[in-house]
Amino acid sequence: MSRGGQIAADAVRDMLVGLADALRTAQDTLSEAGRISEGGMGYEIPYLDFTFEVEFSEQTSNQPSTAAPLLKLFPRTSSSGGLNRETDITSRISGRLVSTPTHGGRPAALLEMALVHKNDGPAIDILLSNTAGERLTDAFIELQVDVDMTERLIGFRPTPTQRLALLPSQTVLTDEQGYVQLSLSTGSLGGKSVVVKAEAQGAVTRLIVGGSES
Repeated sequence: MSRGGQIAADAVRDMLVGLADALRTAQDTLSEAGRISEGGMGYEIPYLDFTFEVEFSEQTSNQPSTAAPLLKLFPRTSSSGGLNRETDITSRISGRLVSTPTHGGRPAALLEMALVHKNDGPAIDILLSNTAGERLTDAFIELQVDVDMTERLIGFRPTPTQRLALLPSQTVLTDEQGYVQLSLSTGSLGGKSVVVKAEAQGAVTRLIVGGSES
């Protein structure tokens, strides 16, 4: 490929990458807004159509100069100013950027948590499935105390020691039924409640534990 052709290809690539990045940023913003909204409903941008015209020109100045000709990519324009232009490439580029479906088109994961009371103390029952009704087996689930949410909802900020004492493990593995149970040690909370957050395969759920119910 000639030098001029390479510059034109690089410039077009940069414009397409910029459009794709803007589309992804917009979709991420909409997805996050839906995740934290009361209804939990988000919106997806299915595609972005675009059309632009570019003119690739080799520029030479009217003023004597020993510098090499400038090679640039310009929007289409009829004004040449103080430059003599010899146009190499004029193109109209159009296309469609399609958003990648959430979870790569696979069924979205569903994560359910419930507080149960056993003879030896409270525990959390967790079930991981998907929108196709399948139980997700041998899948990792991450758990942690959501400090910021606890402080906002309950007005209590648990210490690192309290958080570590509450959850004997911060990573659990589902069984052949997509189920796992984790015992809790709420004694360190001193009767306070905290918000426990679980995450797995893009799904997030929260549960208030401790307090008078423990």
